[in-house]
Amino acid sequence: MKTLMITIKLSVVMICVLLCSGCWSKVEINERTFITVMYIDKGEKPGEIEVSLSMPLPNRLSPEGTGGPGKNPYALVSATAINIGDAIEKIQTDLTRKLSWGHTRVVVFGEAYAREGIQDTMEWISREPLFHLSSYIMVAKGKAKDVADLTPVFEETPSDVLREFATEQNMLKTQMLSVLTADKMNQGFAAPLLQSRAATMASENNERKKWVSQVGGALFKQMKMVDSIPADETRAVAWANRKLDTESISVKTNREKASMTVYNMNSKIKVRLVKGQPFFDITLMGKAELNSVIPILKVKDIVGVRRIEQHADEKVSADLTQAIRAGQHKEADILMLGYRLEWAYPKIWEQLRPVWKDYVKNDLQFHVHAQINIQFVGSESSF
Repeated sequence: MKTLMITIKLSVVMICVLLCSGCWSKVEINERTFITVMYIDKGEKPGEIEVSLSMPLPNRLSPEGTGGPGKNPYALVSATAINIGDAIEKIQTDLTRKLSWGHTRVVVFGEAYAREGIQDTMEWISREPLFHLSSYIMVAKGKAKDVADLTPVFEETPSDVLREFATEQNMLKTQMLSVLTADKMNQGFAAPLLQSRAATMASENNERKKWVSQVGGALFKQMKMVDSIPADETRAVAWANRKLDTESISVKTNREKASMTVYNMNSKIKVRLVKGQPFFDITLMGKAELNSVIPILKVKDIVGVRRIEQHADEKVSADLTQAIRAGQHKEADILMLGYRLEWAYPKIWEQLRPVWKDYVKNDLQFHVHAQINIQFVGSESSF
């Protein structure tokens, strides 16, 4: 009996020791390099792609780092191959640390590559277990790689700038999950369109540096970029998708010129049947504060305020309508209206799903209506 108790105690001790032994199958954190942004471009040779990975440099993240003062705390490594897997393997071969995708939050496609199709990259991403499907995709005019050396005036690294573009909700934001869903449901989507340019910056001793702006949206059908839309229309699409925080609108009536900031933005997209065919009612809602009015409105000029609201409603409605029409022309359902139809009328969706692209181009019926309510006229009380 005594021998049995000793054996049990020793077994318990050994189990505890094994549980505290650590993870022998994992890679230590100081042996990893964390990818923050992936840039994909069309290669110079037919059938090739260029993959560029942005990653922080730990030895330069502190003033005492060995990289030396004035050096960037991040690196960009590129490789060209016939597919993304081979290109990443080439990059890994030349690195002293293992690539880790757990911190990747942005993927930028060059316009030429996006127009040929992003299917291969999205397929690779969907199979990479550490890649977050909440990551954002963007399209760059020209080469995606050119965006990588933007000047991060307000942030630490270029990757921080691109991530904040999406999270601040000043323009459109498109996540991986939405892209994969659109592809499976035979629909389209829109993604932010970036443009880089040289600009003289006071913060950089008046030197000319690269500045990157969000200039509009890229329209996709079946994982291929088919068109682009300007900034106002892109914001209207973001508004309809409930991914816009605020927007500035300027209008001119027959009496006033006014500018306003819209906030508390929301939207409703409903589908109903009209003569047996789906009809989509799209409503954009928001509250607004007037920033300027010329000439100045008289106190309690309700008629003037309503006139400005009407012109703002018409402008926003026209922007979204034009964006949807641009997608229709390319057979792209950029608002994923088919997804709404499936929820409301699944039997009708099953009939239309195989021919949805043609239906969107030739037969899609919708109406856009905006409801902007001006709450404040400068320091005046709300109406």
